[in-house]
Amino acid sequence: MSVFYRGQCAAWAIVCAASCFAQQPAVTRVEPPNWWSGMASKQVQLMIYGANLSGVTALSHSPQVRVARAYRTPNPSYAFIDIEIAPDALEGFHLITLYTARDTVSFSYPILHRADHRGRHRGFDAGDVIYLITPDRFADGDSTNDAVPGMAEGRNRASPLGRHGGDLRGIIDHLDYLADLGVTALWVNPLTENNMPSASYHGYAVTDLYRIDPRFGTNALYKEFVREAHQRGLKVIMDHVSNHIGIAHPWMKNLPSADWLNGSSSNHVRAVHDKASLTDIHSDSSQRAATVLGWFADTMPDLNQRNWFVARYLIQNTLWWIETTGIDGIREDTYPYADARFLSDWGRAILAEYPAFTVVGEVWMDDPAYVAPNQKGSPLAGSFDTYLPSITDFPLFNAFTQVFGDRGSIRLIYDCLTRDHLYADPYALMTFVDNHDTRRIMYLTEGDSARALLALKILLTTRGIPQIYYGTEIGMMGGRSHGAIRADFPGGFPGDSANAFTAGGRSPAGNNFHAVVRSILRLRKERLSLAYGRLIHFPPIDEVYAYLRVLDDERTLVLANNRDQKQPAGLASFRHQLTGATRLRDLLTGAVIDFTTVSDIEVPAHDALILGIEKGPPPR
Repeated sequence: MSVFYRGQCAAWAIVCAASCFAQQPAVTRVEPPNWWSGMASKQVQLMIYGANLSGVTALSHSPQVRVARAYRTPNPSYAFIDIEIAPDALEGFHLITLYTARDTVSFSYPILHRADHRGRHRGFDAGDVIYLITPDRFADGDSTNDAVPGMAEGRNRASPLGRHGGDLRGIIDHLDYLADLGVTALWVNPLTENNMPSASYHGYAVTDLYRIDPRFGTNALYKEFVREAHQRGLKVIMDHVSNHIGIAHPWMKNLPSADWLNGSSSNHVRAVHDKASLTDIHSDSSQRAATVLGWFADTMPDLNQRNWFVARYLIQNTLWWIETTGIDGIREDTYPYADARFLSDWGRAILAEYPAFTVVGEVWMDDPAYVAPNQKGSPLAGSFDTYLPSITDFPLFNAFTQVFGDRGSIRLIYDCLTRDHLYADPYALMTFVDNHDTRRIMYLTEGDSARALLALKILLTTRGIPQIYYGTEIGMMGGRSHGAIRADFPGGFPGDSANAFTAGGRSPAGNNFHAVVRSILRLRKERLSLAYGRLIHFPPIDEVYAYLRVLDDERTLVLANNRDQKQPAGLASFRHQLTGATRLRDLLTGAVIDFTTVSDIEVPAHDALILGIEKGPPPR
């Protein structure tokens, strides 16, 4: 095998004793493939793959690496040992020997020095706007990896659920486009190996937790992607999965232990997705177990994080990716489906090593009372603190869907936000109007650009950390199915008839949509109250929703009209919040309103005015 070392793959030696007996122990792989000196946790558990490893003891030949413990395991194909690494351990390979009753086998384990952490692992907050990319559908920058020997699936753009060829090089090639758009962080759906026989493009059925899928690139290219993004002021958020793996993972042919999974390929239950039972004080234990212990899908075996070795493996895997790549955050998939104690230990370990790091957990539930307990420091928390700084705000997404997909009242958004007292920090929630699992906002509005842009204007001016799905900025429609929702970005692939990464390749409507989104994103960077300001809102009147964002002396007023015709927004209900103001400036057009002479403001149909509140002489 190989290890990721100094940006290259360096072979590691296996030195075996001269014995040729059939029971001779062998080592074929070690995970994590390397570790570092100077980590907050000086101990790491090595999972050793091989043969005839029953009853091993271990000895390190390096004074800087000590074997703390070797574990007896029932499966002779695996061994587990804990090593302690001295803070000043030299960078290089350190020899470790495994002893069995019959023979010995040695391997060299690489220890690296930690990288300079200045500018790394910055986390993300309300000052950011996250751009979500499904990598297989964004851009194909390297056609040579569209089909890779040993990978079950090759490129098939004709299939909605096939691989279309997008890759890391394609994302790197368009980083300038993303920086110019005005987003500040990139969340990329899983890039780790998914060597599944079908529908492997989405990335959520991992078959190697330490390897970038070769159809996306390499571990080295992922590091280059992070580095290039950082050079453009873009943060990187990794999509990580602790709950399950893919059915084609090599473990499935030879499980490390009988309890490595919850159930087995032939005998398991499907998750009932009753996440409310996890916080319901009246729920039955069997219902809670069916949610946590069930398989998310028959092709996605459920990992048993109550197994201590599984838990250590997953925690170390997460830390390894953070340290190796320099990423700034993690989006944790299917968060409530994993064991709660494990999730607490996992979150605590990440923040202990990287205090500025941000993790957002996917909690797909529509009621804040169920979502809020999953956030770090929640007053509604259960037995374990999650140490989870952020959560996906599905309740607010659901309100957006009802308003813009079902033509509901804009009061549904207001009502949702009135429940923010349930959260430890509502400003740290990840907000969105669409993502890779949901219908796109333009599909919800049946192609009505004005209504879709109104949804985005509210998203980008209310509280939270907004996330935009790739293609939303150009008004991509999508459809109902996953294949349509995750359609190819126009111009990202060889032979595309139009290139929407450029103004010349977009339709006039697409250019207008892009220009509006870009202008709001740039305004959000300049107008810090839109990112960090306190939210003060008022009950909607005649479908006009008024709210302010207040940060020190900077105040921004937003008036959102959800009607099919222009509406007057009366100022009487919130004029007291504008004491001393003499004018309101439209921050997108520059137009100025004399606040000393008006009693209401006309808001266009299906639009929102974003107004700066100013003092000084009234306009002439």
